Amino acid sequence: MHCYELTRALCSRGAQVDFFMPVTGKAIVSPHPNLRIIEVAKTELRPYLFFSKSGQNATYGENLMKAVNEYWEKCIASVMERSSQQKYDLVHAHDWLTSKAGSTLRTKLSIPLVQTFHSTEFDRTSWPWQYILDVERSAAESADLIIAVSNRTREQVKRLGADERKIRVVYNGVDSGRFSSVKMDGKAAEQLKKDKKIVLFLGRLTEQKGPVQFLHAAKKVLAKNPNVLFVVAGKGELLPLLINMSLELGISQNVKFLGYVPEDEQAKLYKLADVYVMPSTSEPFGITALEAMSSGVPVIISKTSGVAEIVRSAIRVDFWDINAMAEKILAVLKYDTLRATMSYLSVAEAAHYSWERTAEETMNVYNEALAMRIRNSS
Repeated sequence: MHCYELTRALCSRGAQVDFFMPVTGKAIVSPHPNLRIIEVAKTELRPYLFFSKSGQNATYGENLMKAVNEYWEKCIASVMERSSQQKYDLVHAHDWLTSKAGSTLRTKLSIPLVQTFHSTEFDRTSWPWQYILDVERSAAESADLIIAVSNRTREQVKRLGADERKIRVVYNGVDSGRFSSVKMDGKAAEQLKKDKKIVLFLGRLTEQKGPVQFLHAAKKVLAKNPNVLFVVAGKGELLPLLINMSLELGISQNVKFLGYVPEDEQAKLYKLADVYVMPSTSEPFGITALEAMSSGVPVIISKTSGVAEIVRSAIRVDFWDINAMAEKILAVLKYDTLRATMSYLSVAEAAHYSWERTAEETMNVYNEALAMRIRNSS
């Protein structure tokens, strides 16, 4: 989402962008004439990988690191081939999966490298994998400038040994119009809800996103208000555990697991919700919170999220404080005035955090990196 929206907004500002990515097998249409999407090669890599510490990829293949190394090599070869036709001014790598390709191209092409950290290994797991930490440390060291998606992420990048003077915080954005313009048939929506209030969780079903805490809070809410449906949208390795947990807690009749929800259906899902909860244990940013706010949904977010640094119309809770989470959910569902006020303020606030703003601040980082290179070479 970040790369799609950022490149589109950068191109709208006049930049020429070549975006290199794995082959998807689908017809990908560029959202802007200035943006060329170049599929490098077929690979087992996918977003949101889940793997064991042995390097065996539990979802997409037998050897994750082999796939990563092959992708780095193919990326480098493809960019070098293109660079013979036109001169690139700068290379921008995102997270560890492309970082070594970025640092190699920085040297081969003698151009600045900007490295974005959307998350770190410290965020993704309670047991950081040393190999990935080493890749991330190398990425932080080799980059001319580093973009962190929040102050929280900046602190994590500093833990990797990054020079604080190289780090710039650029927050994510949201296409607020895409969510605020969604219209729902009132009668159809009520039939789906069946007179129940809906509390929504939307995200990967991993430890980091806090779905376990969400279900524990659901148990406490339902003890006070049984007329609530807790909707869990997303997939991940915790799904079997969560299904069993809902049965053990005795709340399975009030919990609905939707699995993967396509992007074009997510906006409708937000519109159905009476409150959105993002209970992440460690969240570098949290774009879904801005999406829900754009939809006019009251939002409850974890204090350990990057988005909590900037929004004021959302309620903040500690992810571990199940009682407080349940109390906040009950309050939003009970008090119509509170819900209506949060909805109104959320839409207005989310509109302030556009991808155009993110692109402008990213372009400032590009210009700074280019100026640094000129100064250092003179």
